[in-house]
Amino acid sequence: MKKLLIAAAVVATLVSTQGMANVRWNYVGAGYTDAAGDGPYIEGSVLVSPNFVLRADYSRQSVGRANVNAVDLGLAYLTGFKLDFAPRSQTYLLAGLDSLSGDVDRTGFYVGVGAKHPLTPEVELFTEASYHTIGDNYGSLAGGIAYNLSPDWAVRTSLALNSGDTKNEFRLGVTYQF
Repeated sequence: MKKLLIAAAVVATLVSTQGMANVRWNYVGAGYTDAAGDGPYIEGSVLVSPNFVLRADYSRQSVGRANVNAVDLGLAYLTGFKLDFAPRSQTYLLAGLDSLSGDVDRTGFYVGVGAKHPLTPEVELFTEASYHTIGDNYGSLAGGIAYNLSPDWAVRTSLALNSGDTKNEFRLGVTYQF
């Protein structure tokens, strides 16, 4: 009986670890954003070393007659810190530049922390808390889900709740993962 229980526990452990996906850092994507204005966006993320991820984002947002180009360029440092309840999760620190141009010209920086959690082979959750100096200096708490349609394609959606007068942001898009 003991051998049967031990064998069942080993098989359950192997199946549960094989069923979990790895966090995907390398992708390019496009979609729709509703932030200070609304419009299309393109984004990319690439693992440039075992501990660093380069992130870039461009969106063209319109509010009435005003048009703004929003560019974010940042770097995430993968900490290696593991969460007890989710050992396959990856935690990170991030920093970067925010820039607005067009009818509004502003530049600032941001810093924050985040985690990506593979929930199933198809679903990955991310959470992020950041502070931005652009505009009115605001804090942001963001969360989102990537649903993998295949090993190469995913649908991503996210919501960022922002402090102060900064409008919350919603995104919906598709990414190609490599």
